[in-house]
Amino acid sequence: MELTLEQIIQKVEQLFDEKRYQEIITLLNDALLIQYAHATLYVWRARAYKEIGEPDLSFNDAQKSIEIDPLLPIGYGVRGTVWAEKKDYDRAIADYTDAIRIDPNYVKAYNNRGNAWSEEKEYDKAIADYTDAIRIDPNYASTRYNRGVVWSLKEEYDKAIVDYTDAIRIDPNFAIAYNNRGLAWSEKKEYSKALSDYTDAIRIDPNSIIIYFNRGLTWAEMKEYDKAIEDYTNAIRIDPNYANAYGSRGLVWAQKKEYDKAIVDYTDAIRIDPNYINAYGNRGNAWAEKKEYNMALADYNHFITLSDNPDNYYRQVTLDKIEQLRKKIENAWYDDLDGIINEIKDLLLFDSPCLTHYTSLSGARAIILDNKPFRLSEGSFLNDTSEGRELFNYLSFETTKRTADETMAELFVERPFIGSFVAESKHNDLTLWRMYGKEAQAEAKGCALTIYRTSFIDSLKKKIRSTDKEAEVQSQSEEQFTFYNVAYLSKNRFIVPGKSDPDENKLNILMSELKDKAIELNDDQKISVVKLLNEIAYLFKSSEYQYENEVRLVVQGVGFTKKIKKEGNAPKVYIELVDIIPALNKITLGPKVERADEWAAAFNYHIKDQLINRQKKVEIVISHLPFK
Repeated sequence: MELTLEQIIQKVEQLFDEKRYQEIITLLNDALLIQYAHATLYVWRARAYKEIGEPDLSFNDAQKSIEIDPLLPIGYGVRGTVWAEKKDYDRAIADYTDAIRIDPNYVKAYNNRGNAWSEEKEYDKAIADYTDAIRIDPNYASTRYNRGVVWSLKEEYDKAIVDYTDAIRIDPNFAIAYNNRGLAWSEKKEYSKALSDYTDAIRIDPNSIIIYFNRGLTWAEMKEYDKAIEDYTNAIRIDPNYANAYGSRGLVWAQKKEYDKAIVDYTDAIRIDPNYINAYGNRGNAWAEKKEYNMALADYNHFITLSDNPDNYYRQVTLDKIEQLRKKIENAWYDDLDGIINEIKDLLLFDSPCLTHYTSLSGARAIILDNKPFRLSEGSFLNDTSEGRELFNYLSFETTKRTADETMAELFVERPFIGSFVAESKHNDLTLWRMYGKEAQAEAKGCALTIYRTSFIDSLKKKIRSTDKEAEVQSQSEEQFTFYNVAYLSKNRFIVPGKSDPDENKLNILMSELKDKAIELNDDQKISVVKLLNEIAYLFKSSEYQYENEVRLVVQGVGFTKKIKKEGNAPKVYIELVDIIPALNKITLGPKVERADEWAAAFNYHIKDQLINRQKKVEIVISHLPFK
């Protein structure tokens, strides 16, 4: 007996619910569709074609549906979905808009148009559409999830977490919602909550590569390297051709200083994806750590070949590494010096959570109220002209050369860019207010800004990633943005406040070795090694400054645009880093700041507006030390 139209539609709906798409296509053959000439039947076959991956056939049936009945909204909805799959988002948005015009309560059209807006990076429009979809159907889990994704793209992680949580409430088996909520928790550094969500997601979907991978990333952030390796290994077990898992596991092996295993993983990543640019850079780093310099050079050169953007930060850093490697290959003495200097840097690493920067009140105004990026001056332009000289004096090292006409000349050498800080405990200190917390040379009228160290470094890395998505060699950036304790020379011995006696003893042994090596250098060798010594020159001062507990950020400047301040008696070279507000922990106004309450209020409300979603507020302190 021949089925009626209603019976056919009912049968097709049942088959679609059971995901029996091929049976729908067989049932809705050309003869039957011509016989009934009904728009809804064409839409159902269009949907079935879409599900089996036949977008062109799906498009044709959706088009036919619209021709038969221009007022059937689902025809536009299906055609819009095909346009979206073809990445023609403008046409997709036009079709979804037509569908909504016909049926203002068409939830999926709002949801899908939101997806298209998101792909176009029109995030506010996407959120508006998702919000309309949720208004119409509050229990549409996918829309809650999609809006959460866009909140995450806007870095509004608290709002994203709310939406992911609602999606999970509606659908407790929504594995990818757990995964994405884990990503949001991870961005907020709430790693235990992130791990809990990833674990729930794996329980629901134990064969998801990306969930194991993301949990591995979180373990790595927590320095739980063995657990990270286990998760990356699980991702590889599920998909042996997942290059990113090999690349990330290689980074963890490198963190554990197991460079041979790192090289194996990077090599597998490159085998799977010969254009995996980061794997070449990171494998080059591993070869360099093993002192296999020619192998490192080959990988760095391949990295440069794949990176065709001359302004890419990591490309410029890699070019500098190539130059240094060539010096090491040609000169064993240079390699020895570099090794000693790296050991010294490791001993002087500063790892406390917070540190403080003294600045003028006008400087604080620019950094906070005007959101100007934090600047570092090149070493030549620091206020104290003796800066960077203590090390060279200790080494009896100079680069002045006598010329043919018996005059003395000193070659100019580029210096690193220096950020001057002190330990957090010194954020309100009479001596430091006198020396550094000035405004127009007036003592104690400045400001002390205390920042979270890791937040500041993370912001720097994020800034670089946002401009250099093409290539991100993680281990290169670690050494570029590191804070160091300052060591103070007292009676030919270096003292490092806060460091253990064994570390201090080891430092002095290394400094003695460095001095012995430096004495052996001839004039030409001294010229070539000055840049290397400048990496640590600003980490040493006389014992008369020991009270300050100074901390230094030393950035070589490679990859950063050098800017020149031309005002004043002499120009000044500097680089700009990042907005400091997201990393702020505390602001301390000097004891002689006039109308300090007004400054505090201005700082408070501006920061609150900037950090509206941050739970921990920035503390503002007005010093009342008895400054005379």
